Amino acid sequence: MMTSKLGHGFAWLLSRSMCLLALAASLSALAQSYPSKPIRLIIPYPPGGSVDLVGRNVAKKLTDFLGQPVVIDNKGGAGARLGVEIASKAPADGYTLVVGTVTSLTMAANMFSKLPYDPIKSFEPITLLSKAPGLVTVSQALPVKNFKEFVEYLKAHPGQVNYGSLGNGSIQNFTGEMFQSSTGTQMLHVPYQGAAQELLAILGGQVQVGFEVLSSFQLQNYQSGKLKALLVAGKDRISALPNVPTAQEVGLPGFEFGAWFGLLAPAGTPPAIIQRLSVESKKALTDPELMDVIGQQGQEPTWTSPQETQAFLEADLARWAKVVKITGFKPE
Repeated sequence: MMTSKLGHGFAWLLSRSMCLLALAASLSALAQSYPSKPIRLIIPYPPGGSVDLVGRNVAKKLTDFLGQPVVIDNKGGAGARLGVEIASKAPADGYTLVVGTVTSLTMAANMFSKLPYDPIKSFEPITLLSKAPGLVTVSQALPVKNFKEFVEYLKAHPGQVNYGSLGNGSIQNFTGEMFQSSTGTQMLHVPYQGAAQELLAILGGQVQVGFEVLSSFQLQNYQSGKLKALLVAGKDRISALPNVPTAQEVGLPGFEFGAWFGLLAPAGTPPAIIQRLSVESKKALTDPELMDVIGQQGQEPTWTSPQETQAFLEADLARWAKVVKITGFKPE
């Protein structure tokens, strides 16, 4: 009787092992055969912006490495949420990908109570694509030379200094409120409808302060002296602006903001496909030509494994939840 039970147990283990081997072989075959047709990359912004430029250049390299066209599909609208929603509902077969951003994922999840997708559960993360650090920026009209003088000036003139943003609930707005809370200062918020208008207002002195995400155009203004960068809101200094200290260095640890772009697939996309995309994305993002193109946009090419990307998204989601709580913003 005991021998019979052992025999059945061995047969079960053998059958299970055979199934696992068959599954592994199937996944390996899937990875080798993928892709067999063009891939759609949804960019949830109109053509011409920084997200579009990074996405298009990554798509060109992935086309080379994957051997199939990666076709751009611009789906702007609803603050970038429209394109992300479309991607979340696409078939999970590896033939629809999306460029997600801080605005459309981790910020949006904290700003909208009825978001039509979940930034974590609705997607399979593949990699980050790039990061752009934030800078505390002041107009030349403001009589300060460094961060210490800036805070002292704000405290001596409460409510008399303006900071610009791209509207209520924007990164600049949240960051401005977080900055005031962290430093015990008071400023007036002046929202604008676009980045160009807001930047021109700082250059012209209509607003004195900006919480800017670094771009190639802004970098030119910093280097020419038209704008003053007082603080890098990140962990490391920027090679293009080596004399600008970090938040940690000026005694404001934890004060971080900036932009990031990431590559995601709909939830349920087979792990073998995610792994193939991860491998080819690493080749693309470490390609010298692509690194130079992204660098010219004021961004840092950034490859992360799917697991690292997942951890990053979860941490950023929690970080924005704290920011929203500090500002008292009520989700819509």
